[in-house]
Amino acid sequence: MNTPYQLIRDMPYRYNADIGLAYSSPCRGVWNIVHYGTLVPQGHQIFVCPTSCLRGVVLTTAEMGREAMKKLSTITVGEDNILNGDMEEQLLHGTEKIINTLHERPRMVMIFTSCIHHFMAVNYQRVYRILRKEYPDIDFIDCYMDPIMRRTAPPDPSLRRQVLRVLKPAEHDSHRVSFVGNCYPMTEYCDLYVHLKRNGIEVSDLTTMKKYDEFKLMEQSCLNFTFNNAAAMAGRDLSIRLKQPEMKMRPTYFYDDIDADMQNASETLQIPDVSDEEKARLRKETEEAALRLREKLNGVPVSVDYTAVVRPLEFAVYLLEHGFNVESVLIDVITESEEVFRKLVEIKPDLKVYSSLGWNMRTADRTHEGKILAVGQKSAYFNNTNYFVNVVENAGMYGYRGILHLLGLMEEAFDSEKNMPVLIQEKGWGCRV
Repeated sequence: MNTPYQLIRDMPYRYNADIGLAYSSPCRGVWNIVHYGTLVPQGHQIFVCPTSCLRGVVLTTAEMGREAMKKLSTITVGEDNILNGDMEEQLLHGTEKIINTLHERPRMVMIFTSCIHHFMAVNYQRVYRILRKEYPDIDFIDCYMDPIMRRTAPPDPSLRRQVLRVLKPAEHDSHRVSFVGNCYPMTEYCDLYVHLKRNGIEVSDLTTMKKYDEFKLMEQSCLNFTFNNAAAMAGRDLSIRLKQPEMKMRPTYFYDDIDADMQNASETLQIPDVSDEEKARLRKETEEAALRLREKLNGVPVSVDYTAVVRPLEFAVYLLEHGFNVESVLIDVITESEEVFRKLVEIKPDLKVYSSLGWNMRTADRTHEGKILAVGQKSAYFNNTNYFVNVVENAGMYGYRGILHLLGLMEEAFDSEKNMPVLIQEKGWGCRV
C-alpha cells in the first residue's frame, strides 16, 4: 500500500510531485488569473475559450460578486470557429463588440487566449495591433489561459508580468518604489513598508490602487521589490524594459536574513537603516510571542502547507527551533535552499512530508488523534481540523512584524474553531475588486 507521505529523511532534495496523475483537493483559497486580473483598476478582462473553460472562469468571478462580474466578458470558441478558420476574426470582432457595449470605458483590456489558439496557430498579435489602432486610449494586454504551458510559463506568474507590460520607460523618482507581483497589500505587517514610509518613500502597489493613473505611476519607480517566486518574471521584465533594478526581499523567518535584506534596501535607496534599538526590540517581541504560543500549545502538533506561507520548510525550521511540535508539511515541489532542507532533516528526520497533488491523497486517512493546529487550508483539510490559519501566499506579512502577526493568527486559530469545510471552498481567499 502506498503511504500518502514520506519522512523527510527518506526524500531527495530535488523533489517535484507535479508529474503524472494528480489529485485536486477541495481547497480553493489560492488565487488564480481571474482574481489577479481584478486588481487592475479600471481594467476589464476578456476570456476567449471553449465553453467548458469559460464555465470555471465565470463561476469564479460570480463568487466575487456583482462588481467583479462587471469587469469580465467572455467570447466562446466553438467547433464551427475551428472548422471555418475564423478564430482571428472572432477574437477581433468579439472584442470590438464588448468594448462598444460596456457602460464604462476601460483603461486596460486583458485578453486571455486559451490552449486552442496555440494549437491552431492563431495570429492574435495581429488582432492586438488592429485593436490598438482602433482604441488608442485603451491599453491592450495579451494574457494566457493555457494550462498546457504550466511547467514552462505558468499562467499566474505570466499574468503578473503581462499586466505591467503597458508601463513605458520614464524618468525615475528616487522617492518612489514599487512592490511587484503581490496578491495582498504589504502594509502594517510588512517591515519594509513601515520603514520606507517613515523615510518619505512612496510605495506603488497594485493591490492598493483605485485609479489607473496610480498604476501608471509605477513607471517612475527607481526600484522594484519582489517578495515571492511568482513575481520573478515581472521583476526581471521590468528591470530589462524600464531599467528599474529589482530587489528580491526573501520571505524569510531567519532574523539575520531579515536584517540583511532591510539593510540592503536602505543602502540602495540611500536612507538610514533600521536602528539597532528597533531591531533588538522587534526581535525581543517576536521571541516573547513565540514563547507564549509554544507554552499555550503545550505540545499540540502543528502542520504547515505551502499555500499559506511561501517558505513552508523554513517556517517549519523556525517553529522547531523554538520548541514547537511540527508534525508535517505539505508541499508539491521544493523551492527552498538545500541548506534549509538539510537542517530539517537534522532537526526532525521523521517529519512527515505530504504532496497535496499525490494521487493517493484522494484516499488518505484524514483522521487525527487529538487536536492539531494547521497553518493553511490544505493542512487543515488533509488533517481534518477546524483549528487553522486561513491565509494564502503570506497575506502581506514580511519581516518581524509579519512573523508576529502570523504567530498571533496561530494563537487565534488555536483558540477559535472555524468551519473548515465551508471556508476552504471560497475561491481566492480575501480577493477584492
